[in-house]
This record gives sequence, structure tokens and C-alpha cells, in this order.
Amino acid sequence: MRRRIELIPPVLAVAIGLWAVGVPSFWRDESVSGMAASMPFGQMWTLLGAIDAVHGLYYLLLRPIAVLSTSETALRLPSVIATAAAAYGLAVIGRRLGAERAGLVGGLVYALLPIVSRYAQEARSYAIVSALAVLATWTLLNALDTRRWSRYAIYAGSLALLGWLHLYALLLIPAQAVTVLLWNRREMPRWTAAAAVAVAVVVPLAVVASAERQQVAWLQKPGLHDIVDLAAQTGGSWWGVTLLVALAVAGTVVAVRLARPVAMVALPWAVLPIVLSFTISQVQPIYHPRYVLFCVPAFALLAGATFARPMRSWAVMVNRAVPLLAVGLLAALTLPAQLFLRQPATRADDLRSVAAWLTAQERPGDAALFVPHRYRLYVGVYSLPYDRLHDLTFAPGHFEPRTPPQFRTVADRFQRIWLVSSGRLLRTDPRYQTLIADKRFRRARSQVFGRVHLTLYSRSGKKLAGGLLDAGL
Repeated sequence: MRRRIELIPPVLAVAIGLWAVGVPSFWRDESVSGMAASMPFGQMWTLLGAIDAVHGLYYLLLRPIAVLSTSETALRLPSVIATAAAAYGLAVIGRRLGAERAGLVGGLVYALLPIVSRYAQEARSYAIVSALAVLATWTLLNALDTRRWSRYAIYAGSLALLGWLHLYALLLIPAQAVTVLLWNRREMPRWTAAAAVAVAVVVPLAVVASAERQQVAWLQKPGLHDIVDLAAQTGGSWWGVTLLVALAVAGTVVAVRLARPVAMVALPWAVLPIVLSFTISQVQPIYHPRYVLFCVPAFALLAGATFARPMRSWAVMVNRAVPLLAVGLLAALTLPAQLFLRQPATRADDLRSVAAWLTAQERPGDAALFVPHRYRLYVGVYSLPYDRLHDLTFAPGHFEPRTPPQFRTVADRFQRIWLVSSGRLLRTDPRYQTLIADKRFRRARSQVFGRVHLTLYSRSGKKLAGGLLDAGL
């Protein structure tokens, strides 16, 4: 019966994760996931050698699905499943720590959090990383209980997998070092050996990633407003944040006093990686809310610890009702945020609308220039309009963009060129400079979709490919 109860959090997580999962448009990071996962292996290898090596394992895991479908529902399904696995893992960990109610309520809280739903419905690795952090915690507890090298080997494998899916998630290791010190200091040598093996396995990826640091050059040094933003994303509203903070503080007090194993595991996990991320980011920015998403399960477990021990003086029905009321109140307070997250254009880029507008405006024989050149990956998951355009950015079979002379030569063959751009970095792109310097082309039409700009350049007074006059623009 208890094992069946533990299935409630993952069932809730699946239900929330699948709720309108295909409604929000893909945004640029998800487009890269879909494009990379569906590429031939040779092209994927070339891509990973230039950018996104840190996400290579995720693209491989996504590949079997992408081969079948690159729809929103299909590509986001692994993240939904991973979220359910994390919710289930919290229930199991709670039971393992002698606080079954803490694990059960923690799993329910985790499933209800807007920030969890946000990344459960995203074709990126962050939900899977969170599930692996839960798995690494569970395998650590197994190793500490059995004191067997075989269990430490499994733990090392889970840590290595965590690092290969996201390097910054290895900030979990210092937190787990604190857990081991508090749990049983005599296990530190075994734990250190296991953690060292895991880090060694991830070192090759770290070396490659260091050469691709420009991929995170957009990160800024975090401040107090980032802490506020993380809280807002987690709770969805200030009422939701208030309830979560109250539960977490109460749960911490209860855990420290009455359920110390929960405190030893959840407190370092919830706090230390975020503190380290903020501290490191003062020198080299590495912080972003999604990069510390793997700490959210620990926060949910602390919130659940509020109900780790029944209140003996109360009736049985009241003891059962109180946590249910708290979970119900959280569901009500986070509902507006959940509804907002499921609107079609709530992601950073509404790539579906971009593709629909371009499909309606393009004509046979049109060409496309992508600025920066990686915008072909950023928008191409909705492939139909782009597949019908002649790509002037890249030569067939090449990943590096054309040189300005090469671009000028190939542009001579077309009457209309669509510029697909970020609206930024245009001045530094030599192909764009070549286009605007060509007096035969004029800017005819422009449309902005969030961070994506579509601009049509056409030859004045010329017949277009397909025999239509430019007078309609």
C-alpha cells in the first residue's frame, strides 16, 4: 500500500507535464535540440566540434525520438518523464530517510512548482539533470548504508552521467560532501574516491567545453534581483513564494529537530550549489535559474519535511488533512502561473509564428540569409518555410558560412532574399554588410517576433522568380 502511495507524485507530475505540452511554441534552444538530434551523425559530430559539446549526450538521448517526430509533444516527452522520475525519487528518498510523509509531500510539491513545469515542457536537458541529481542522492544513500565499493561505483556512475548532461550540475558534489561528513565521516575516503572517478570521467567534456566558452558569454554577474527572480519562477506568484518559504523554513526546523537525516541530505543540496554558483559568477558568470534547477527537488523535500512527523495531539484525520490542505493551497496559488506557461507565445521566441508568417510571405525561388549564421539552427525546427528557401549562408554540406565574395556570387542568382536575424550583431556580419552594400537590393518588408527579425530584401523593379512583380510588397 505504501509503495502505491509513492506513485501519486509521479502520476501528478505526468498529468501536469502533459497538460497542453504541445501548445507553447519551441524557442531557439529547443530548436537547436530538434535540429541536432535529427541530423545525420556526421553533421552532428561537426556541430558538436564547434558548439554545444556539453549537450552532446542529451542530443544522442533525444535522437530516437527526433527520428520519429520533431513535434513539440514528442521532443518534450523525455523531460516530462524525467520530472515524474524526480517526483517519484523524492518519495522514495523520504521513505529511505525515515520520513515517508516528507518524501510524499515533497514529491507533490515538486510536481506543482511552476519552474518545474516550465522545464518539464522544454526539449532541453534540465529536467533530466534534476532527475539525475535525485538518482545520485539515492545511490549515495545506498552506498552510505551498505558501505560497499560496488554501491559507490554505481554512485560514481550516476555522478558522471550527471556531469556529462550538464557540467555545472557537478556543484552537487560539494553539497554531498557535506552530507557524507554529517552522516558518517569514516566513509569520506570511499566517497572521495567515487567522486574523483566521476570527475575524471567528465574531464574530457570539460576540456572541450572550455574551448566553447563563447556559448555562455551572454551570462551576466548575478545580483540580488536574480535571487528574487529565482524565487518568483519557483513559486509563480508572490503568494506562492510566501507559502513555499513558510513551508521550507518550517520544514527545516522540523528536519533539524525531528528528522535529522532529511536535514543532512536536503539542506546542503538545496543551498550550497546555488551559493557556489553565485560566488563563482562574481568572477566568471555561470549562474542561471535553469542551471541550478537540480536544487529544486531538495527545496521541495524540505517543504515536505514540515509534515515529517504527525502532530500527536491531533486526530488522525486532521493529521492527514493538514498536508493535503497545504498541497491544495499551493496548487491554487500556482494555477495562474501554470496557465500562463501554457500560452502559445510564452517562451522567449515564438518560432511557430515566425515560421507561419514566413510560409505565408515567401515565394518560389526566394533565398535566405541567417545572421548570426547559427540562426539556421535557432529557428529551423519548424523546417517547412526554411527548406523551401535557398540557403545563402552556408554552402551545401558545409558548416562554416560563406565568405563575402562567395555570398555576393550566389546572391546574384536571386531576386528576393529573406534576412532571418536577431536584430543584433548585424554590423559585424560580413555577409549582411555585403547585402546592404549591393545597391540592386532594397529593404522591402520587416516583421519582428520577439527576438527574431524577418526582413525581406528584393531587387527594385525586377521580375521575381515565379513571374510575379514586386509591386505587391
